[in-house]
Amino acid sequence: MPIKSKKLTQRGPYSYILAAQPDRILYLAGLLAVDETGNIVGKGDMKAQIRQIVLNIEGLLKEAGATLEDVVRINIYTTNLEEFLRLGTWRSENFPQLWNYNQEAATSTAIGISALATPEYLLEIEATAAVNNTTG
Repeated sequence: MPIKSKKLTQRGPYSYILAAQPDRILYLAGLLAVDETGNIVGKGDMKAQIRQIVLNIEGLLKEAGATLEDVVRINIYTTNLEEFLRLGTWRSENFPQLWNYNQEAATSTAIGISALATPEYLLEIEATAAVNNTTG
């Protein structure tokens, strides 16, 4: 549940703070745009890589008895921060559990970096999920 800060002016559509009282916390390592066999998906295509990473996050969460709705925080490391930010509306429309302009989504931090494991990767995403026994 997002909490509106009385001390910090809201900048953009996202919350600075999210409250959760989970029974379990799941920490997902940085995930890249790879398919089930380890092949890179979407070389040079930010949308395709975001889509694949979200599928990977969703799959791991499902294995742990959780869903995208349980994600409370994501950290995005990208070699093209400008393009990532330009896709904000697209991300919100396609993955509202993670990026949503109505602020009912995970807290997030996007960080521009110079490189990832190989030049084909455009971003890497870490996720944290707060799961209650009744939901997972």
